[in-house]
Amino acid sequence: MLNIDNNNYISKIYSKSIDLHQFKDESYHSRNKNNQDADNQEEANEDDIWERLNYKCQNEAKQYCKSVYQDLKTQKACDVFIFEQNFDLQNKILTHNEKYIDYERKQKLQKAINAIMAYQDKNNLVDYHPNINTISGEIKELVDKEMTAQQKNKWWGHKQKEEKQQNTADIVKVRNIIHQSLQPYHKDYTNSPKQGEIQAYFKRMRQNNGYDQWGKDSKTSFSEFLWLPAVFEFSEKNQMYEVQGKLFHPLEQCPDLAELKQELGYLLTYFSKPLQETHDHFKQLHYKLMHDYSDFDDGNSIQDVKSKVDFSQKIHAIVKISEMEIAPNSTYSGQWHVEGFSSDNILYTCLYVIEHDENLVDGKLKFKRTPRSDDVPGDPYEQEQCAHQYCPNYEYLCDPDKVIPLGSLDIKENLMIIFPNQNIHKVKGIKNVTDKPLKRKIIAFFVVNHEDQPFTVNDVEFIKSIEVIKDYRLRDMYERSKNKQTEAQSFNYCEH
Repeated sequence: MLNIDNNNYISKIYSKSIDLHQFKDESYHSRNKNNQDADNQEEANEDDIWERLNYKCQNEAKQYCKSVYQDLKTQKACDVFIFEQNFDLQNKILTHNEKYIDYERKQKLQKAINAIMAYQDKNNLVDYHPNINTISGEIKELVDKEMTAQQKNKWWGHKQKEEKQQNTADIVKVRNIIHQSLQPYHKDYTNSPKQGEIQAYFKRMRQNNGYDQWGKDSKTSFSEFLWLPAVFEFSEKNQMYEVQGKLFHPLEQCPDLAELKQELGYLLTYFSKPLQETHDHFKQLHYKLMHDYSDFDDGNSIQDVKSKVDFSQKIHAIVKISEMEIAPNSTYSGQWHVEGFSSDNILYTCLYVIEHDENLVDGKLKFKRTPRSDDVPGDPYEQEQCAHQYCPNYEYLCDPDKVIPLGSLDIKENLMIIFPNQNIHKVKGIKNVTDKPLKRKIIAFFVVNHEDQPFTVNDVEFIKSIEVIKDYRLRDMYERSKNKQTEAQSFNYCEH
C-alpha cells in the first residue's frame, strides 16, 4: 500500500495562521473603535496594543505548530509504499502494531548471502565500514580547500550549520557485504570506453546551480565519484528481472555469486510492480521549490526528468547488503540524510530488513521532506517567495529550518518498503538491552534514473587494487559529509 502524504501538516498550520491573522486584525480594530470616544491616545499606545497582539499570536502559533508537528511524527509513515499484512485496514494507531509481510524466498536469499559471507571470510575480503571520525587531516585539508574554491565560484552561498558529530564507533560495527563505497566510478582507478561521456555528465551536473528532480539543491562530488548501479533487465522467458553483467566487482570471481544474482533478481521482481505504482504517483507531482531566488529561473530550474523513466523492461539499481552489529547495552541512532548526491541520480530506495534480532527493541525509521510549491493551499504568488513560506503569518508558524514530518515505521525483521529520494530519513533509537552483541541485516536497492544517468558497473573496469579503492573511499566519505545534499543531511553512509 502506498501511504500518501495529504499535506495535513501544512493545511492545519495554514488554517491556524489565517485564524490568527484575522483575530489580530479584528482585535486591533475593535480596541481602536472602543477608544475613539476617549481622549486622543498617543501613537505609542497603539503601537503597544499591536505589539501585545503580535506577542499573543506568536506564542499561540508556536505552541500549535509544535503540537501538530509532534503528533504527525508518531503517525505511520506517509509517502512510503509499505508491504504490510493489514494493508486494507485504516490503521490510526502507532507504528509498533504494524505487521509486515514474509517474503516467500527469504530462506533461499539468506542462504545465498551466507555463502557470499563465507567466501569473504575464507579469502580475506571482509570489509568493515570505517567511521568518518577516523579520516586523516590530509584528506580533510584537501577537500576543505576544494570546497572553499567551489563556493567562491557560486553567485550565492549557503551557510553551513555547525552540527554535533555523532561518534558511533563504539556502538555499531557495519560489515559491508555489498556496498556502493567499494564500487564507484573515479577517473583515477577505472578505465571506461565511456569516460568522455561520464566526464561530460559531471560537467553538466556542476553547471546546474539550481535544483534536482526532487527539488533539492543540486550537488555533485568534487572528485568525480559516481555510484554505479547494476543492470536488471526483465526476462520475458523467465518472467523476472535478471542481472545483466556485473553485480559487484570485488566478488566477480566468487563461485556463489550467480546464486546471489538470481535471488536478488527475484527480490527486485517482487519490488517491481509496487515500484512502478510508486513512481506513477510521484512523477505527477511538481517539485519546483518556492525559493529566495525565484526571479532567476535559469539559475534555479528543476532538472525534472524522472517522468521519462519506465521500469517495465529494466531497472538500474545500486545494491547494498550490510550487516550491523550493535554493542551490548547500547542505543544506536543514525543521522538525517537522503541517498547520495544529485549526480548519483537516485530516484527510490527499495529496502528489506531480512534479519533483525528479536532482542533489538524500539527502533524506528523516521521520515521528513522539504516543502514544495504545490504544498501551498493558496496562490503562491500572493506570498513571499521562499521554500518554506507557505503561511500568511510565516514568522509565527513556520520555522525556516523545519521540514514536513512524514511519520515513522517500526524497524523489525521483514520490514519491506519503497520510498522516494525526496524523503529525508534516519534510524532512531535501536536498543540492545542485552549483554551480548546483536545483529541486523538489510538489503537495499537504490534505484537510479537510467534515462538521465545511464552509466553502470558494466561500463567500467577497475584497474587498481581494492586497497587503493578503500583509500579513495575515505575521501568520498568526507566530501559527502561536508558537501551536504540538504540542510537536514549529515552523511556517513547511514545504515537503515
